[in-house]
Amino acid sequence: MSISSALNNANSGLSVASRRAGVVSNNIANALTPGYVRRTASVSENAVAGTGAGVKFDGVSRTVDPAITSDRRGAESVQAREQISASTYASINSALGEPDDSFSLFAQYQQFETSLRGLSQTPESQPLQAQVLDAAKALTNKFNQLTSQAQTIRRDADAKIDSLVDQLNGKLEQIEKLNHEISITGAGGQNATALEDQRQLLIDEVSEVIPVREVNRGNGKVDLITDEGVFLIAGAARQVDFDQATTITPTETLESGALSGLTVSGVSITPNTGGTFSLKQGALAGLFETRDRIAVEFQAKIDGLSRDVIERFEGIDPTTTIDAPGLFTDAGAAFDPTNEIGLAGRITVNAAVDPDKGGAAWRIRDGLGAVSEGAAGASGVINTMLDALTALKTPPANTGLNGEIDAARAAADVTSAIGSRRISSENRLTAVTARTQALVDAEIGATGVDTDFELQQLILIEQAFAANARVIQIADRLIQQLVEL
Repeated sequence: MSISSALNNANSGLSVASRRAGVVSNNIANALTPGYVRRTASVSENAVAGTGAGVKFDGVSRTVDPAITSDRRGAESVQAREQISASTYASINSALGEPDDSFSLFAQYQQFETSLRGLSQTPESQPLQAQVLDAAKALTNKFNQLTSQAQTIRRDADAKIDSLVDQLNGKLEQIEKLNHEISITGAGGQNATALEDQRQLLIDEVSEVIPVREVNRGNGKVDLITDEGVFLIAGAARQVDFDQATTITPTETLESGALSGLTVSGVSITPNTGGTFSLKQGALAGLFETRDRIAVEFQAKIDGLSRDVIERFEGIDPTTTIDAPGLFTDAGAAFDPTNEIGLAGRITVNAAVDPDKGGAAWRIRDGLGAVSEGAAGASGVINTMLDALTALKTPPANTGLNGEIDAARAAADVTSAIGSRRISSENRLTAVTARTQALVDAEIGATGVDTDFELQQLILIEQAFAANARVIQIADRLIQQLVEL
């Protein structure tokens, strides 16, 4: 090997060592940067006319593990859905209250029953008549509040869907732009790894909302496709469409056409509909489940309990006709079986017993149709109402309850069922959270920066740098000796 060849080889070695050191130093500096993955310098032998001519720096590559990344994204999308479901059940459970809470639905039943029992023993007591009226109002107010809570949950979910869709469309456009920039940067021989990190973070955020898979288009570009097979990016970003509702009532549902679904270029991807491209996981799936299933089922249960209460008191008052409303009414009228949806929001105490509405509390004792006060000690009507409240009967089907039970037990069983669903949802969330964290740790282990390893690499690079520098020193001495001859 000639001296000039040795110098050329050593110079290329110094240049490559310097660039490798820069890559390693960058790894160490960004070890804790979110989304950063380890960089690796690619080096190869440089040959000219079949003869070795040192080494050359081929570029920098990102350390990736597509399989682990895909699994981690999938777990995060499941976690996002379960978090929303668990939060919804917790909110509903809190609104219902535990059986021993003074504000709970079950407690309102108990207070009403207790007040009726007290009045049945002292029917002439005006304070006890007022207590029964107050307890009956408290029960109907609780049903009204629960309906309001259910619809608030649905409206909030609808608004969050709209917000997430807007954010999603923005991120898809950013990914499309990054695809273009990465392609141009790579074609120009420049380092595009920082841009690829940005794209990776955006795809992670998209996948948490709608689970997606990457499809390599070449030239550094990727397309995104949902797990169900709908492209969100196919060269260009596609628009995800959703229309937020201005109001949501118990009768307004996706099935009725009153609420919006989710589409991509006219293709429905609305979660929980059983369609070919219906989303199954992700934050959007969780929000649609909340809006269209969890809150709707809860509304149906409290509607069923309201119907049970209303029907128990209909047709039992000897002072009214058989088809007249009882102590509890549907917005002042008798219950219509064809109009059960939203009943818990309309249930009221009969105005005939409410002084605030022109009625009189003594009618609780004497009958809703009584035109004047009867005997002060009469308790027949009160006992009939008490018997109706505590009678064993099968609750309406939409409560989800079976067997013959009294009114208070029905409320307790519905509360218990909601509580069980909350616990099950939280258990699922705990399990998927543990799996997600395990996959996050595995991905970090496979693609993250190990500072100990990087420091070892720096030592090896330093040794290579010193060896090449030594070659140059020796070559310099040889040239000096030749010059002195």
